[in-house]
Amino acid sequence: MSVAEEDAIARAAEGGAGSAPGALTGLPLVVKDNVHALGFACTAATPALRGFLPPDDAPALARLRAQGMVVVGKTNLHELALGITSTHTAAGVVPNPALPGRVAGGSSGGTAAAVAAGVCAHGIGTDTGGSTRIPAAFTGTWGFRPSTGRYPGSGVVSIAYSRDTIGPMAADLASLRQLDAALAGAPAGASARPATAGGRSAAPLRLGFDPADVERCEAGVAAAVRAALGRLAGARDVELVEVSFAALDRATAVFEPELGAQELAPSLAAYLRSEEGLPGLDGVLAEMADPHVVRLVEGSLAAVADGVWTPRWHELQNDCARARASYLAVLHRAGLDAVLRPVVPILPPRVDAVLGLDLPERDRLFGVVTGFARLATVTGAPSLSMPLAGDGAVRSRAGLPGGAPQPSGAGLLLDGIPGCDEELLALAARIEDALG
Repeated sequence: MSVAEEDAIARAAEGGAGSAPGALTGLPLVVKDNVHALGFACTAATPALRGFLPPDDAPALARLRAQGMVVVGKTNLHELALGITSTHTAAGVVPNPALPGRVAGGSSGGTAAAVAAGVCAHGIGTDTGGSTRIPAAFTGTWGFRPSTGRYPGSGVVSIAYSRDTIGPMAADLASLRQLDAALAGAPAGASARPATAGGRSAAPLRLGFDPADVERCEAGVAAAVRAALGRLAGARDVELVEVSFAALDRATAVFEPELGAQELAPSLAAYLRSEEGLPGLDGVLAEMADPHVVRLVEGSLAAVADGVWTPRWHELQNDCARARASYLAVLHRAGLDAVLRPVVPILPPRVDAVLGLDLPERDRLFGVVTGFARLATVTGAPSLSMPLAGDGAVRSRAGLPGGAPQPSGAGLLLDGIPGCDEELLALAARIEDALG
């Protein structure tokens, strides 16, 4: 650990000691290495940024430090947050402590791994296309993508201006709700609202589910999700309502990759221009470690005019608006509180298998893994990854001795209404109770 890092930890601890006591005071926190943390390098797991020391905390992280949290380290990630396995980084492969030999997921794989290993119960990731939710499912932890814009977004290496967000990750739902409240600006000492008044709501939850989703999953994931649905179907305050997302999924699968290409180079170039001492985009590209990331950036440069926003970007934003309207219409017509889906249709692949893939195979894997997470990304909806055991129970806390069942590598995705994040997290507590 460098002298600067030691000083940063000491300052954070002193700040916590002087703050009004609250639920987060003195608690350790790990931070994904594409988020600015004073005293720590911010490399985004790419060689050209290895020496960059940000002058300040990202504003969202500053809110956590102000409530007394102590940053104990930065976590590895897929290079530039442009992958879903965290196997291709300048710092080496991120291991999966919950399922050794399997990928940890990405791009926030390092934060998920640190939480799953019991380093601490609280972590910060980022989510553009599933980057908190996918590794949470793969490691048996909790990951949240808030409504787009819920938290301050500056001080983060940007790859998709309209969809990037910081995302809290945690060992359990209670810890996740603590982080969300603080990141959203709740005062120190405030706690998340209880899940229900008096422990139970008068109205049953109406949860939408598309039966076709399970048919898209491999056997291990399908079994865990079916078991969870069976538990929910037997719960007295839950109603499962069949809906279809086939048309929406087809539409978003067409335009979302193009939106990514339109935003990547301009967003990254704008970030690099915003901080003194950073190289330009050409300098970062010249030193990149992952050929797949190189191809993504070069593809984005080819799609835009000299790294500048194009009129096509505005057309794609209209596609996002139409998808959001269609999604809300599905919820409204069926009177739904939220939607349940699998997080990922496959179990975490083996590391050696992923390292052996060629570039077209990695493209296909990326499309498969992000298929369910994509909808909340383009609609700006809050989206929570809940870890499942093989019998469909929610793993209520990772790493408790003799307590939580072993992770399955599968997760249950809970998507809500844009702007209703607290409500979604409260619903999640009720679902957790129903799943045992």
